Amino acid sequence: EAGWKSAPSEENDPMAYYEIHFRRPVLVHEMRMQFQGGFAGMDCIVYKKKSQTTVEGSGEQNNDDNVEWEEYDELFVEPIDSNETQTFPVEMESDSDETNEPCTALRIEFGRSTDFYGRIVIYSLEVWGVEAQTQLEVQS
Repeated sequence: EAGWKSAPSEENDPMAYYEIHFRRPVLVHEMRMQFQGGFAGMDCIVYKKKSQTTVEGSGEQNNDDNVEWEEYDELFVEPIDSNETQTFPVEMESDSDETNEPCTALRIEFGRSTDFYGRIVIYSLEVWGVEAQTQLEVQS
């Protein structure tokens, strides 16, 4: 029964957004969203944070705090006003993951809503993909 609902910002910024932090590098293959009919987010732009892995001592950490958001051109999200689950695949030049860069976070910005008052209700948001393999060079 949980759903994400947008709320007006204090600065009257019409932009509603949702962020997903993976805490590891991920190769995204598709995104699936289900809205409440009549409360769908529209004019979407998806941003990503590229993976930056740092090695500290013997442990490996993924730190994206200082990484800027950049538009995820390969993930085009154009929802329709429906309560059906909608699937948005990552557009790649080939079937291999080589053209798909790993990311550690996604940000979905909604420019408007189908609701008169600007409300957006998301019942389900799924990101499908695989965990990226990180390779460390060992120097002797």
